Amino acid sequence: MSTPPSPSPRRPDRRHRRRGNYAILVGLSSTGILGMGAVAVDTAYVHLVEAQAQAISDAAAHAALVTLKLSGDEDQARNTAKAFVNAHKLVGKMADIDIDSDIVFGSWDFDLQQFDASASYVNSVQVSVNKTDSSVNGSFNTLLMGMFGTSHQNAQTQSPATGAMRFREIVIVQDVTGSFAQEIDDARDADLAFLDAVYADDFPGDRIGMVTFVGSATEYTPLEYVNDDYSAIRSDWANLDWCDRSYYPYYYYGPPYYHSAPQMMPCNYQNSYYLSYYDSGTAQGTGLDAAIDMLLSSGDDYSTKTIIIVSDGQPECVYRSSDWAAEAACTAAREQDAYDAADWAEENNISVFSVSFNDTYNATQSAVMEALVRGNGEFYETPDPADLPDILEDIAEKIPIALVQ
Repeated sequence: MSTPPSPSPRRPDRRHRRRGNYAILVGLSSTGILGMGAVAVDTAYVHLVEAQAQAISDAAAHAALVTLKLSGDEDQARNTAKAFVNAHKLVGKMADIDIDSDIVFGSWDFDLQQFDASASYVNSVQVSVNKTDSSVNGSFNTLLMGMFGTSHQNAQTQSPATGAMRFREIVIVQDVTGSFAQEIDDARDADLAFLDAVYADDFPGDRIGMVTFVGSATEYTPLEYVNDDYSAIRSDWANLDWCDRSYYPYYYYGPPYYHSAPQMMPCNYQNSYYLSYYDSGTAQGTGLDAAIDMLLSSGDDYSTKTIIIVSDGQPECVYRSSDWAAEAACTAAREQDAYDAADWAEENNISVFSVSFNDTYNATQSAVMEALVRGNGEFYETPDPADLPDILEDIAEKIPIALVQ
């Protein structure tokens, strides 16, 4: 009887032999993996601190500019910036700022996009909220990098923000229809009060102009520098009157005959029959169009452009005939023209403030005038013409400033 062959030795399972290798690899690489994780966490943390500091700087620069614009006092603006910074926390602690070295006033060159702290003209402020070894806030500790004995345990950030007051280019669109004859003195006073308020702000780059309108519009004052030409502009505006127009429908002192040649209607001629019969109605759209043309053709690319329309009526046409259907269609077209002009202003970054003098209260007038507001503009309405100067002075303070960097 033969002996069965002996079984071959069992081959070892290689998977069992390699099981310890992975543990060694994980152990050897864990330091690197944790280190990269620490770098990622701390990099995100540093960016968070930088974002916090930048947000505080931006807000403080804007607050300082608002104070400077309203008061003209740099010390007040400094105190405002510091108080605003102190009202926020940075890395869990109250943020602070050196009022002398971290708040700097100067001039911003819009063409070169540069801040000049040595300029004689101040239209800008630079606020820096820093966390460095030499700053009042000190540096800040990273979260994990210090565990690995690196030199990056203390992190630093500098976050300056520059804000500048853009120079303003403003056109007043003044209604001079016959219905404004009794209140034109108040409207003129309001326009002059606005001019005085802009001049008092003392921004050399500001320019102002005026358009007057009835059924058509004309340029009364081109865009001129307020600081340089203030006296001439004021003298010109002081003569503004409701009858200062030389466009259709042409007026004539005498019987109600139609005259094809332009005539200036005397200001002392205020017969209500002739005014209502010959007046070409009201076309706010023509005034807005003329103002927009002025700002786009003569304005500067970097300015804050604003239109202020002052009117005592709604869009309307006045026909010499009794074709009421044609008159109604013309009136509707003029209303749409006004809305289209306001939209055109907004498309070109021009804000529109609307001032409605509504003494007998016409709901349509109120609705139309309010619908003309665009951008940063606001709607004002009053039944009292004596309120107009205060309204325009208020608007002078509301034309905005902007952060530039």
